[in-house]
Amino acid sequence: MRWPPQIGEPLPRAAECWHGRIKLDGWVLGGGHGAEWRHVFKVDEDDRDLVWNAIKEAVQGATIEEVRDRSDFGVVCGVQAVLVIGDRGAAVKMSWHYAAPDAAPRLVTAYPSP
Repeated sequence: MRWPPQIGEPLPRAAECWHGRIKLDGWVLGGGHGAEWRHVFKVDEDDRDLVWNAIKEAVQGATIEEVRDRSDFGVVCGVQAVLVIGDRGAAVKMSWHYAAPDAAPRLVTAYPSP
């Protein structure tokens, strides 16, 4: 794996991606982008496992669209993937943080496009 990750490449270590529950509940499905998730997928914080599993599955095939070098604070990669939850599907933009070259990606944010 080259460091830093490059646009057009798969997200490094995508199979090991992870999230902080406060980020998923409080930001992605809550106050930050919750309205978009409710509108597009009809899900909320109670559906966190369903949403996380869909994100984790979709990111496996995603390619990097944006790379932001945060110097001592690591790298953030932007990707877009199609998520399917129940009978609904939509493109979802996601940001993933790498604290160091050997780190697994941590979810920063994710939001669907209506």
